[in-house]
Amino acid sequence: MLWRLVTGVALVALIILSVVIGSNVLTGRNDWDRVTSGYNFNLIQWEFENFFNKWAYRVEQAFRTEGLSQRGRIQLVKNFLSLDQEISLLKTKLDAAKAEGAHSVEDIAIWEEQLATLAVQRNELENQAEEIIESQISKLLSDEGFSVTLKLGGEADLIFPPLDFRFEERPNVLIISPRDHIEIIDTALLRPDMKIEEKVEVEDRVKELGFSALVEQVGAVATYPSMIPSGPSLRSLLSRVAHEWLHQYLFFRPLGQSYWSNYEVTIINETVADIAGDEIGSLVYQRYYYPGEEEEAIPPAEEPGESAFDFTKEMREIRITVDQYLAQGEVETAESYMEERRQFLEDNGYYIRKLNQAYFAFYGTYADTPTSVSPIGDQLRELRERSASLEDFIRTVSRISSYEELLELVGEEITS
Repeated sequence: MLWRLVTGVALVALIILSVVIGSNVLTGRNDWDRVTSGYNFNLIQWEFENFFNKWAYRVEQAFRTEGLSQRGRIQLVKNFLSLDQEISLLKTKLDAAKAEGAHSVEDIAIWEEQLATLAVQRNELENQAEEIIESQISKLLSDEGFSVTLKLGGEADLIFPPLDFRFEERPNVLIISPRDHIEIIDTALLRPDMKIEEKVEVEDRVKELGFSALVEQVGAVATYPSMIPSGPSLRSLLSRVAHEWLHQYLFFRPLGQSYWSNYEVTIINETVADIAGDEIGSLVYQRYYYPGEEEEAIPPAEEPGESAFDFTKEMREIRITVDQYLAQGEVETAESYMEERRQFLEDNGYYIRKLNQAYFAFYGTYADTPTSVSPIGDQLRELRERSASLEDFIRTVSRISSYEELLELVGEEITS
């Protein structure tokens, strides 16, 4: 435990130093600081509060003699997620009731009391659920070859960095892209409680500076501990925790250290974390929660009729067309086209609040999404298939720091 605490403190210090250097705290306020004034998420404060609170809990637990059986630990996590889902459904019910005004004050008071009771029950399980999931994923990582062996009065297999996360409401992130091409040039973490009007206000401020902007909730954040939103899908949760740990792991290697060097390397980082995170999450899910369960069969796709709407196909066509317009310097035409297509998607049941260059820059960093036209996803999947193990894949790809090096690994020619 002492080793995990020391390494954790060191990692927090490195993350805070990176935040300070990257956010111009030392050199003064920049344009984005002024744009986001009043909405900024205080990451340094969050790091200190959550890291030391988490370790205070661990020290307290170390002196307790009682423990749960393996079955009890698994059931506790399931109970936690069940309560979390109940809370989410009840919040939705309450919001709708208040908006409609069709329910009595007494009904709303009863639901609010139920919500408070559920929240207490959930919070009582939260720290234990985090610790159980951390230990399960850590054991899987150790078995996959990611651990280091230390001799401290005996041998101990340890994961570096130690896996550590907190269930946390997702902050928002401001994504900034140029208007004449699609690329993330900067980001800023914002408070999770922003209203739609406030998001639009920030986006409009950035637009006045000549850039494209989008404010969206992040899926998770690779702080230390990681910020992970809870949710109804256990498999997805496990994959997300593993995904963020992989970013922390890569932080100490050339690939992670080159994350912001260019857009292609950002895509490589996110796609590696997606591929390996999904694999780790599935392995933990099958080992601990549903041993022997077959992967859910995907039904064969039906032959599309004339009226069928293919969202993936539409999004890829939109992205390709936008890239063509921008390459020709037709920025306003591209923006008008994206708004027209956004309305078309909404008419077909797919609501996107804002479709612009920043939207494609943000979601395009994940090479497996419909918004990406990058070949990086296929190239990395090919590299994974050729790797002897998950650990071999991660160690191999973690050594690269450019897209050209990835092409060399998969044996493709570099085209200008």
